[in-house]
Amino acid sequence: MARPHFSAAAGALLVLLATACSGGASTGGAADNTLSYALGDEPEEFNPALIDEHLDPVTEMVFRGLTAHDADNGIVPALAESWEVGDDEQTYTFTLRDGVTWHDGEDFTAEDVVFTIEEIRDGDFVTSHKFANVEKVTAEDDHTVVVELSRPTPALLDSLSNGMLPEHILASTGIDDPAFGENPIGTGPFQLDTWEHGEYASLSAFADYYGGAPGLDGITISYVPEAATRLIQLRNGEVDAAYLEPQQAEQVESDDVQVEISPTADYRGIMFNMADERFADPAPRQAMNYAIDRDAVVDSVLYGYGSPASGPLDQSPFHADVTDYSFDPDRVESIMSDAGYAKNADGIWAKDGEPIAFDLTTFAEDGARSAMIEVLATQLREQGFDVTAAPTPRDAVEWDELESFLIGWGTPYDPDGSLYGPFHSSEALAEGGSNYGSYADEAVDEALDRGRSTGDEDTRTAAYTDFQEAIVENPPYVFVSYLEAVNAVPADLQGVEQRTLAHHGYGFFWNAEEWSYGS
Repeated sequence: MARPHFSAAAGALLVLLATACSGGASTGGAADNTLSYALGDEPEEFNPALIDEHLDPVTEMVFRGLTAHDADNGIVPALAESWEVGDDEQTYTFTLRDGVTWHDGEDFTAEDVVFTIEEIRDGDFVTSHKFANVEKVTAEDDHTVVVELSRPTPALLDSLSNGMLPEHILASTGIDDPAFGENPIGTGPFQLDTWEHGEYASLSAFADYYGGAPGLDGITISYVPEAATRLIQLRNGEVDAAYLEPQQAEQVESDDVQVEISPTADYRGIMFNMADERFADPAPRQAMNYAIDRDAVVDSVLYGYGSPASGPLDQSPFHADVTDYSFDPDRVESIMSDAGYAKNADGIWAKDGEPIAFDLTTFAEDGARSAMIEVLATQLREQGFDVTAAPTPRDAVEWDELESFLIGWGTPYDPDGSLYGPFHSSEALAEGGSNYGSYADEAVDEALDRGRSTGDEDTRTAAYTDFQEAIVENPPYVFVSYLEAVNAVPADLQGVEQRTLAHHGYGFFWNAEEWSYGS
């Protein structure tokens, strides 16, 4: 099914006219210069140090890091107005902005930076930003910080986009203080006023924000797990904006709402449990990458709001055109036959009497993923792989016992952040890492180590090209599709700027301080 009025290749912004509201006053809107927005996921706390996977909108708006990302996801100054990198790429000197204050009025200083980096580096908690290579961090004065590394770490500037934390509040409790996660104090453009768990978080503009007062007086994030309910609330005017499922994008039609379609680096892929000897041979994994019709998946499951995936860097500047995973039954036949497989009486590929048969699992609560594994299982069975779709409740998933899983991953930022964890052998599940499939490949390890060892762009480009070539030879996943994020907002809301978003479409509020209402 072709998606009307939108070209993914052009990355155009889709604006659809949406359903007339059926009555009822909005909880915000232009009348009081506020915005209410409904989404599905509620975090456990608002603390950037404890972010393991997604930066939720509240944390994103309450905090600021030394760096930030612009519309192209490039690194730009934030709390640090500038920095210098030593010739050895192991010393970074940051000059902080003057006049930055925390939401409680206290000055932001270099001591806050030292405190944040050291506490995260040395803390005994799960986070995606550990600063493991930081040997020393020093405040030379109130506005100068020097970070010394044990080895070049090009992803450091990316990691420092994570929010800084206030030493004067957390020095006595530690940065993982639950009370702070309930009542965070940051330096961002909005400050948290109220958090009603399971209902909403209400924020107001921080007038003393270093970038200038935000255009909106307040933003309320409503937590509405059911997509159907979010759509109803949007239509009824109970919320001004909402995160929608792809199939809902064309169900809103009025002059009051516009639908923003954003590309994301969020991909879906079939991950294999490489600890299971059935997946030791790369040939079936290679063949399965040609056994699925990605365009059909995008059309039938994502309603056209996505694109076929060829690997984990399709949305990255480091993407290399090393393969074309088109639907190719002849290629499947060739790969499997050359590897010594033959179809048995049931039409299933087998070798030494052992058919290729496995369960494909995903989170049952994720409707799109559950629908996707049904389509994928059907497609793979048609090409001779006995695959059974087996959606499982999130709480019941045991990663080490899975046969295969429809994984979701991806970041639009530095590639090290989205590659090393899921693909390097040192990050295997048994080692406590995020390589949930326990994938291991020497060429992949070498390329990933090389890619994170220098800031030289040519060296990194070569390393990540080698990585992409290596995973074609020994695929960790069957890469399926990238998703696009669908957000409905008021038609008169101005300043929403499109960029490639992160996993689950997070990052939509990246420039919320620039939003305002206009005619």
